[in-house]
Amino acid sequence: MGQKFSLSICADDFGITHNVNKAIIKLISNKRLTETSCIVLTENFKKDAKKLKSFKNKIGIGLHLTLTDFKPLSKKYILNVDGNMPSNLPLLIKCIQKKIDKKQIFDEIDLQIQNFKKYLGFDPNFIDGHHHVHQFPLIRDCLIDVIKKRKLVEKIWLRNTHEELNKIFNRNVSIFKAYIISFLGKKFKYLVKKNSIKTNDGFSGIYNFSPKANFENLFVKFIKHSGKNHVLMVHPGYSDEILSSLDSVTITRDIEFNFLSGNDFLNILKKKNKILKKL
Repeated sequence: MGQKFSLSICADDFGITHNVNKAIIKLISNKRLTETSCIVLTENFKKDAKKLKSFKNKIGIGLHLTLTDFKPLSKKYILNVDGNMPSNLPLLIKCIQKKIDKKQIFDEIDLQIQNFKKYLGFDPNFIDGHHHVHQFPLIRDCLIDVIKKRKLVEKIWLRNTHEELNKIFNRNVSIFKAYIISFLGKKFKYLVKKNSIKTNDGFSGIYNFSPKANFENLFVKFIKHSGKNHVLMVHPGYSDEILSSLDSVTITRDIEFNFLSGNDFLNILKKKNKILKKL
């Protein structure tokens, strides 16, 4: 019997649609996930938060900080002409060029943490970001400032997407995309540790979300070289027309859900000596 290694598996996007919520709740019930992070801007989050809350002592429940595409909680946050927040690339450019008001970002992050606590009854166990926006320049500083203001430094962990370059090449999955996202996470990881906030030490789960992808094969690669405090990001769900109107990741959610629900998932964990454990 080999040494057992822990693995954290986090389902992003709880709250995006009711059917995604149903799928995530089912996986949690069957002990297939260790964490999930919540988009708190939607009616679907409000409606299904009570179901999720019942698992608060069994998994980690975090905030999926959302600063793109949805309607913000703050009335002063920057908007596109359609009344939604900007897409990720325009937002990143604004952040790099420092053409965005830090107070707008600070207030929106603060309101989202408030909303999380309002419907779940406790502060987030961790924070990550929709489109990884929590790691963007300027936003990352605002996030740390909010955490300090709320005295959450010792109570929370922040997810970073940095991964060692040799591991990215060795997994050989969407190498360029994984590198870019890892690059964003490197500076963020440094800032988080500098401010004595807990964070993960490894990250995987990046791919092109192609419906032709064999997720079982991807999963084996994702957990390769996963050491202590490693987080694997997943996006399981039941896709529908509502989801298609909100997000580009659709059919692969069903594929991921089916794999995570099945026996092959458990057999791979056993074969690779991995045990699921929240960070």
